[in-house]
Amino acid sequence: MKGTPILGIGSLNLDIIYIRDETDNKLLHVGTRGGGSIWNTLVNASLNGANTQAYCVGGSDAAARVCIDDLQKAGVQIQKESIQRGKRTRTLHEILSLKSINLGKPKHEFESRCPVCQVETYRKGTARVTKEFMKQTEKLLRGKEEDGVIIHLDGVDSTRLLPLRNINEPKILLSIDFGRWTGMYRMRQISFLDRLKGIDLLFVHSKVLPELVRITGSSSEKGLLKLLDAKAMISMKSHKGASMWINNGGEVSEFSQPPSNVNSIVDTAGAGDALTGFFLAEVASHQFNEINDLFENHDYLNDTLKKAQQWAGSKCKYVGARGHVAGSDGQTWSWNLTSKRIKTSGSIDDLRSINLTRTKCALCGSPILETFQTSISTLRFRQNVIQIPQKIQNAWSKRNDCPWQAVTNLKTPAYVIGTGGSFAVAYFTSLILTKKMRAPVIPIRPFDFIRLGIKVPTAIFISHSGKTHDVISAMEHANNLGIQRRVLITGVNQISDRIKLKPQDIVLSTGTNGERGFLSVAGTIVPCFMMWAALDSSIWQNDEGYLRFHKLYEKAKGKAYSAFSDLKRQMTKGLAGKRILILGGGFAWPAMLDIESKMVESGIAQPELSEIKDYSHGRFVSSLEDRRVLPIIFGMPDDEHFRDFMLSRLRSNNQVGLLTTDLSNGEGALDLMLQAELFMRFLSEGIGMDLSAPTIPQKGLQLYRYADILKFDNESK
Repeated sequence: MKGTPILGIGSLNLDIIYIRDETDNKLLHVGTRGGGSIWNTLVNASLNGANTQAYCVGGSDAAARVCIDDLQKAGVQIQKESIQRGKRTRTLHEILSLKSINLGKPKHEFESRCPVCQVETYRKGTARVTKEFMKQTEKLLRGKEEDGVIIHLDGVDSTRLLPLRNINEPKILLSIDFGRWTGMYRMRQISFLDRLKGIDLLFVHSKVLPELVRITGSSSEKGLLKLLDAKAMISMKSHKGASMWINNGGEVSEFSQPPSNVNSIVDTAGAGDALTGFFLAEVASHQFNEINDLFENHDYLNDTLKKAQQWAGSKCKYVGARGHVAGSDGQTWSWNLTSKRIKTSGSIDDLRSINLTRTKCALCGSPILETFQTSISTLRFRQNVIQIPQKIQNAWSKRNDCPWQAVTNLKTPAYVIGTGGSFAVAYFTSLILTKKMRAPVIPIRPFDFIRLGIKVPTAIFISHSGKTHDVISAMEHANNLGIQRRVLITGVNQISDRIKLKPQDIVLSTGTNGERGFLSVAGTIVPCFMMWAALDSSIWQNDEGYLRFHKLYEKAKGKAYSAFSDLKRQMTKGLAGKRILILGGGFAWPAMLDIESKMVESGIAQPELSEIKDYSHGRFVSSLEDRRVLPIIFGMPDDEHFRDFMLSRLRSNNQVGLLTTDLSNGEGALDLMLQAELFMRFLSEGIGMDLSAPTIPQKGLQLYRYADILKFDNESK
């Protein structure tokens, strides 16, 4: 291929675009797309014919795949991708004012935190380029410098720059985009100059340029270029045009250009990246040994900068840094908004109909991230998992409507009764109450309670729907036993007429009805969080105590996707023919029971469930030799020795899904339950099955209901 390849090295970025409706200050979600200055530049260069290659780092979440897919759509080749387990992909939120669009004066702001829930999405806990990644990248690049390459970076961090200097520098043209970069404000002059050594081409926003000149100790832009011995520097001045300085053997020439005329400017985000990408593409259209001559041809460079400004201006007609982008197949991506489409909208509702959705954010319960397969984008189970943070917040706002903290005064010993997915809630409740009260609280299923239960001071019943037949029968049996107090934890405000409450009974409602009873997500997670929080007065009395959950949820996403990624290579044809092992113990039991319940009741698998230390003898030996085994191990801080032992042996023949927490007791149990729900979400998307809607035979329901069994038994007599 004629020309010189352009390489980009850095962390993946996801852009989420909103339009703010200033009539009611609401945010309209436009869409989600890969972003980041360095990748926007490569995309623009690719669209202008350049051979572009990406060496990128992302988090273990769906956002990384969105970013990579978008780069590939635009023709960027992925040479190396590193997915860092437990990390998130950087996400930046652009909020564009609807009023400013209609006035032709674009006004936008960028947030590193979600504008709805204020969770940090750009810096904290996100994937970064590491020294190990650069060592591997350096090895890959050593075979490329023979013919010459252009390497483009968006910062002067030593992690990326220093390894590049170990390569044959005469065959590398190093380009840096400072943009509006503010990192230099924290750097000392000596270290900064050292990092700038060897840079050939600088792109700097006019607002940053004076600081760049100052920190290097230069007296002017010309002095800066001489000091660095760089070939050229371009300063982008937004609506005021652009300037360029060219260094020919120490003689620096300068010229400026007016801005390109653009009608109907909608959004200037990404305009600098578009200019940079076009300019680099023009340079890269030549063989590497011809590039030095280009920087002696001032007319050529002047004309190239003029065309680059025109390309950047055309970008400004669209919303988002890549709003102007069409895929390699020539098709424009679906959510593009142009000035014409916005201005011909007769009302806010018309604009909303253009948008994909009115959702808020992935952290607050909105499906912003596209799913892995568009054919299954309407999975109800997926929506249930995504909406959990919002349902938690809703339940929290009404927490004082029910006497949740009365659980701290319950008399023990006690039973906690639940069936199906609610048994996981029962187990969780029994663990935290036993730990808190230092007295036995026993989880038990309704049928076993009816057969084996004895009189105790308290019995707690779990029914998300408020009308689970077996649970109601167990409540009636509790009356017959003379149990003093019954507590019902439910998701509804209106319970079944069959439940005859006594004055001392307690009903605790989460208000999360709306999901079907079994295979429920909210019915499992919300009551567990409310019970855990009710036992900690410091959380319960804080109006923003629900944010404790939001942090758990955000961390759990990355861990769950890592576990799913580790196993998905073994699930190319679903779970058919696989032996699923679910191993753990202690406070991990609720999560283990929940994931087992969802697998069995949805019909996708029949897992084996075992306490990790007890998984021994013949079962353990057969697992080592069986390549069909798909182990999912839940790890708590107190079982590290057993977990490492199992991992070292099970991994000899198979991949292992590992869901771990550094937290202990109830918070650790809740963390693992969230990871289990998110893991099942990713699994359901991967196999294309909605777990919330399994096929249930009518005969199966007759067996499920204890009352129907009694009726059948009486009829048979």
